[in-house]
Amino acid sequence: MKAGVATAGLLASILALAGCSSTSSSSKVPAAFATRMNGVCATNLAQYPIVGTFPYSNFNPDDPSASQLPTVGAYFAQNQRGTGSLESAINALGEPSTGASSWNKVKTLAFSFLSNATTQKNDALASNVNGFAAAVKQNQTITNQLKAAAMQAGISITGACATEF
Repeated sequence: MKAGVATAGLLASILALAGCSSTSSSSKVPAAFATRMNGVCATNLAQYPIVGTFPYSNFNPDDPSASQLPTVGAYFAQNQRGTGSLESAINALGEPSTGASSWNKVKTLAFSFLSNATTQKNDALASNVNGFAAAVKQNQTITNQLKAAAMQAGISITGACATEF
């Protein structure tokens, strides 16, 4: 259940190395910067490993059951540890020597993703079906925008950060 796991900060890696030939080199971050970003995500994952398995194999995040949402929210809460430290570590990377505008877009979307994950967790804990479903849709939009921004920045959508985002 990708959307639910994603809102807990768990997808596949967004920020490993790769170029995008249709993008000018000035809009790409240096490979070493992308590697450092991937290291930040790997460190966060090591410090805050995923806890447990998602509680429902038949959960539909687009049409959730109010009775299942508190358990889903509790699972998200267990797996949302380290969000603040991850944001701090990402900010500590500073600006890349090239691709700063592209990087800032990626960073802004990554932080939006993490913020939306908190909204989705809180809606689940409160059994707010409509809020939860809206947050799932927002999560899907942010994820798509984040993947596109990462490609624009010359960052692959595979690696350690994909588990975070």
